[in-house]
Amino acid sequence: MWKKVIFAVVLVAFVGVQFANSLSCYSCKDAATCRNPTLQDCNNKTANESTTILSTLHNVPEIAGSQSFLCTNLTYSDITYKNRTSEFLGCVHPDIKVCDLNLKDGANSTAWRKDCDTCNTNYCNKNPAGTFSGSAYTMIGSVLTLLLAKIFS
Repeated sequence: MWKKVIFAVVLVAFVGVQFANSLSCYSCKDAATCRNPTLQDCNNKTANESTTILSTLHNVPEIAGSQSFLCTNLTYSDITYKNRTSEFLGCVHPDIKVCDLNLKDGANSTAWRKDCDTCNTNYCNKNPAGTFSGSAYTMIGSVLTLLLAKIFS
């Protein structure tokens, strides 16, 4: 009996740990630093810092604070030369619609191509190859449940 209770507690802890932690995103502020981005835990401080960085190129609305956050990947490429002109990865307030922001400089809006994505799972704002998604934890938990159920039955 106690084996099953301990098993259930361990399983819930293992599968549920992904939901207990705050959102974590890759972070960088320009094309050079985005070659090797750092990791950041999302909170109001990091989201406000992101707002400041985004304000250098965009008119960003003021947000007092949030209870939830999004990871963002915003890249501008020169249409003519196809090189990355500007790149940003980081945490943002969900009320700031990053992908809908317009550039302050109207000339760049025709010369630059925008690629933008927001997401709400850990480390989702970079190339997805090599990342460990939430569904992987669910699959591992399910397999462990089946294996342990066979062992204890």
